[in-house]
Amino acid sequence: MALALAAPVARAQQAMRLAPGESRVLTFAENPSTGYTWAIDKAASQGLDIVAIEDLGHSRGADMPGAPGTRRWSLRALKPGHAEILFANRRPWERTPIETRRVVVDVAQ
Repeated sequence: MALALAAPVARAQQAMRLAPGESRVLTFAENPSTGYTWAIDKAASQGLDIVAIEDLGHSRGADMPGAPGTRRWSLRALKPGHAEILFANRRPWERTPIETRRVVVDVAQ
């Protein structure tokens, strides 16, 4: 019997420049019926005091059981500075994500 280990997908990176008070919405494909959901990896992120992050929830895709949908996050710039937020797509009981996304936010006056 062969055992296959899934390697995590390479990190995708997105950069944005915001003014204080400005907001953006991020959308990631997600399929929670498989156990995989997106969450912020706070230990691997920095500058979380520069932005307010709100989880806008999961939206179902096609109207059938198990169909993938999307997870939406709202980012709002609070004050000037630099933030790097790491989002990880993983099952809660697993340590290694199948995919990560790093969002770099520069907030300038």
